[in-house]
Amino acid sequence: MKFNYDLTNKVSNFIKNSDLDNIGIGCSDSQVIKVKKTQGTYYLKISKKGMLTSEFEKLKWLQGKLNVPKIILYDISDSTEYLITESVQGEMVCSDYYINHPDIGIKVIANAFNNIYSVDIECCPFDVAIDYKLSIIENNVKNKLIKEEDLKKETLEKYGTLDNILKYLKENKFYDDLCFSHGDTSLPNIFAYNNKFSGFIDVGECGLADKWFDLAICEKSIKRNYGEEFIPKFYNELKIIPDRNKIDYYLLMMELYL
Repeated sequence: MKFNYDLTNKVSNFIKNSDLDNIGIGCSDSQVIKVKKTQGTYYLKISKKGMLTSEFEKLKWLQGKLNVPKIILYDISDSTEYLITESVQGEMVCSDYYINHPDIGIKVIANAFNNIYSVDIECCPFDVAIDYKLSIIENNVKNKLIKEEDLKKETLEKYGTLDNILKYLKENKFYDDLCFSHGDTSLPNIFAYNNKFSGFIDVGECGLADKWFDLAICEKSIKRNYGEEFIPKFYNELKIIPDRNKIDYYLLMMELYL
């Protein structure tokens, strides 16, 4: 196994005599490795120092509050961070099984959202509400981290430029309907076991935010994986009347959100 970074002794000792599978490259050259040991399966994330701090702190805060991966090891060197977590039981709700059984998948997803809404936000220290999100996309636009050719054709036809989209989003922001937010409720981050919700992964963007942000992300992912006809079923299962104004606002925001 080729590592992008040097390993600390703690990490080396944990993965010793394990089956390793390099499963992907994340942002800023992070490395994600599947670690199979006799006692179970784990995931090792390695990144530049500072890139995993938020995810570690949020996973730590969420232990016992929401079904998320259990932290096994967190370590830091002079320039690098390492995070090892237990795998979540089951499979993604965009696996072949759920693609072929979307009605079951919708029930699992609705249950996942009910779990999100059960998290008490009174002492939540993480603010990822609308001003936070607008600051991220403003940085993306100003630093040319996103290009006009990355946008949908109809978006460019309507707004013309990235600056115009940013201007629209800033001038039309609304008060958040605050709840706990996962931050990326796309189907690959929602897991099920025996057709029941079993947990979330990738919680680095979680915190206090408008509930319609998570709903918009999930709607987009349901359309991509199951088909547009399952979006009304999703809202019916949650007993929510969709706020199209807010959903469309966040769908537009996501085109500039990395």
